Formats: sequence, structure tokens, C-alpha cells
Amino acid sequence: MSKLLLAVDGGATKTIAVITDAKGAILGRGKAGSSNYQVVGELGAVQALTKSIQEALDESGLNEKSLTRIDKAVFALAGIDTSMDERTVKGFVRKAVQQLSLTIPELIIENDCQSALLGVTQDKPGVLLIAGTGSIAFAHDGRGTFVRAGGWGHRVGDEGSGYWIGKEAIRSVLKMLDGREKNTILARLILEHFQIASIEDLYNWVYSVEYTVDDVSALTQSVEKARELGDEVSKSILDSAAEELGQLLLTVIQKTDIVNDEFDLILQGGVLQHNQYIREKVKLRIKEQAEQVKVVTAKEEPIFYIINRGLAITE
Repeated sequence: MSKLLLAVDGGATKTIAVITDAKGAILGRGKAGSSNYQVVGELGAVQALTKSIQEALDESGLNEKSLTRIDKAVFALAGIDTSMDERTVKGFVRKAVQQLSLTIPELIIENDCQSALLGVTQDKPGVLLIAGTGSIAFAHDGRGTFVRAGGWGHRVGDEGSGYWIGKEAIRSVLKMLDGREKNTILARLILEHFQIASIEDLYNWVYSVEYTVDDVSALTQSVEKARELGDEVSKSILDSAAEELGQLLLTVIQKTDIVNDEFDLILQGGVLQHNQYIREKVKLRIKEQAEQVKVVTAKEEPIFYIINRGLAITE
């Protein structure tokens, strides 16, 4: 049997597990909810990992051959931000592997951004900027040093992310209710988005059990629509988001001292992939400082970069 690779992309909203052969051909794929233990706890993370991997095994048909060994696995997981996180995550990943009765001789567990970046750039200098529900910049100098900026979560960080944009929009609409800001089309679009009648209803929703980070993040589309209709409040929010993301980039580029080098910048996440206004502003900002940067907007799912990461290690 060809050597097998297990690649796992575990984030705050979903977990994807893929089993491939030695050439990267996908044999099976599984999906589950969040495996970020900071979001769902260790038990929830183990459950998501085992469910997604089991689905991948079932789809591959390998379970019918009583598979007990996978040669290599790359677990690229969100929530590995400190040394304590690293110890915690390694513990529950091994627990998930044991529950599946699998033997994995080469088990790689690392931050999801690091895996995705190395899957694209291999050992060359590169930067990954993610702006989806959250935001983070991750850089590699090509000599073994990795640095990050941002990624501190929606409670205290994630500047420039979809959640941040949505939260700023809600703040502005509440100021409109006070009279601190002039009422604009943004308020109407947000009320229409939630299918509610008044700004007071919006306030009630914010402090209800229905409030979710994903729902706030989805307001990015309403903010963009308002900007396209000439709303200055929305334009200011999106300009600030682009500025925050640009600052994340410049920070990691300066810390890795690659500003004068040739390097790839990979833009990933819904905000950067789907909002051209923000994407172009970020690109302009970085090219003013790093003339040799090559900007690449990610078109593949992160799991494919993680597969590349695993295959490169195999080689």
C-alpha cells in the first residue's frame, strides 16, 4: 500500500480532515465543527478531530481494510498561540489519535497559519495575511524564524476582520440612535440584514443569546454595499480595516527583516478574497514599503496548503 498522509485543518468554525496517498491524491475527506479548544474546550476539540478523521477514513474505504497505521499526519490547528497552548493541543491530539486506534509514526502538530504558509512558500521567505472572521499576519524569513502579529481573538483583537468590521458598523448605528452620528443608509441595510424594525431591536439582539461572532462578521457585506452607495461612514470603517490589516503586515515584515527581499504575500480569508476595496488598499500599502513583494490571493482551501506541507516534509 502507498504511504498515507493525514492532513487536518482545525479552525474556530470548522475542522477538515483529508487522507491522501504519497502523491497527494485525495482518498477521503471529513468535516466537523470547531476544534479550537479555546472555543469549544478540549473535549469538544477531541470530538471534532475524531469525527472529521473518522469520516475521512470511512470515505476512503481504508477502514474496510482494518487500517491501523497512517505514515504521517499534519495537524494544523488554530489556538496554538503560546507554549501552554502547544502542550494542551499536543495532549488532546494524541488522545484523539488513540481513540481512533491509529498509529502515526510522524505526527506534526503546529499552528494553522505556520502550516499554511510553509505549504505555499516551502522554505522561502513569505507572509500570510488572514482576514476572515478573525485576522492575523504570519511571516517566515526563510531562515527558520517565524513571527506573528494579531490573532488575539474577537474579544480584544482581530482588527480589520469581518467581525471587527461588523462590530464597528453596529457601533456607528447605535451612535446614530443617540444622535452622535448622522443617520445614513448603513442603518437601514443592517436592519434589513437582520430583518428587524428598529435600531433598538438591534441593541436587544446584541445582548441576546442569539448574538454570534459569525452573524456580526456577516455584516461586512452590508457595509460594503453601503460604501458602494456612497456612504461615508461605511467607507471610513473599511478604510480603517485596511489600515489595521496593513499594520499587521508591516509589523511582521519588519520583525523578520525581509522588507528588501523577494517574498510572496498570500492573502486569505473572506474579507481579503471577496472585498476588492479592502484587498486593493492592503496591496497598495504593502507595495509602498516592500517593492519586491509578490501578492497572491488564495484561491484554494487552506487544507490543500497543509497537504503540500505534509508532502514536502515527506520528501
